[in-house]
Amino acid sequence: MEQIAHEIKSVMLVYFSGTGGVKRIAETFRFNLSNRGITVIENNLDLSIVNCNRYSNMSVDQIILIFPVHAFDAPDPIYRWIENTGITGDRIAVISVSGGGEVWPNTGCRNNCCRALEQKGLTVSYERMMCMPSNWVFNINDHMAMWLLRIIPDKVNNILDELLCGKVRRTKYKKGPFRKLITKLEKQNTAKFAKELAIDDNCTGCGLCAAHCPVDNIELRVKKPVFKENCIMCYRCIYNCPSHALKSKSFMVLKNGYNLTAVERRMKGIELEQVEKCCKGLMWKPVRKYLLKIEK
Repeated sequence: MEQIAHEIKSVMLVYFSGTGGVKRIAETFRFNLSNRGITVIENNLDLSIVNCNRYSNMSVDQIILIFPVHAFDAPDPIYRWIENTGITGDRIAVISVSGGGEVWPNTGCRNNCCRALEQKGLTVSYERMMCMPSNWVFNINDHMAMWLLRIIPDKVNNILDELLCGKVRRTKYKKGPFRKLITKLEKQNTAKFAKELAIDDNCTGCGLCAAHCPVDNIELRVKKPVFKENCIMCYRCIYNCPSHALKSKSFMVLKNGYNLTAVERRMKGIELEQVEKCCKGLMWKPVRKYLLKIEK
């Protein structure tokens, strides 16, 4: 890794967080940066698609872009921000977040994003993967989830230490035709994902799903949500529905939901199992290494 002297007095945090994991990481970045006396400008792309244009001409010393891995790539709100931003010449750190770590087919999840940033005139000087409890397909145990939550401050501080001392960390991966194919197919199917959701009789018409959809894909008609074809499959409407009224047949949606605060409540006062015990198996090897801080 190269090292380039770079004084950082101001940082823009740009992030998208479908179900809350990335938001927790972003909040930790904001807290730790403020504690270091660094001015933080926060651009939360979760709130609305109009936030893609916020601070478009502002100059800062460093941008930190954080996103959940989606279809082994960055989600659409990130590309929307890149397309609309007028910021040029600034250094940017790209932090991807996944439930499985830096492992195939997640490898290369930042490639297209970094390329798009560089085409806009931004200097990508740093890349890193962070891990959070998986919100799709794999329902991990509470002990493993708590380890991933507890290690966030250490990982964030490590990244900030490297950024502030000017460390350059770039990763090169082979594109791989199969990974590119599944990425393309998944993104094609994403837009219509919400159309397949069923709404049961528990729906109260509260409108929470429509109000919090990050891409305005949901309308409330006769007190029932109606889905358009602009879904980004963030699962926010499903997991955050207070009545649990939205149902999906997809194997990717966790049947027991996804609520990090509920995990913390369940685990309050309980001593955590050792990482090697609660995070065992070949599939979780990258996450185990991440938790045990065995990284290059």
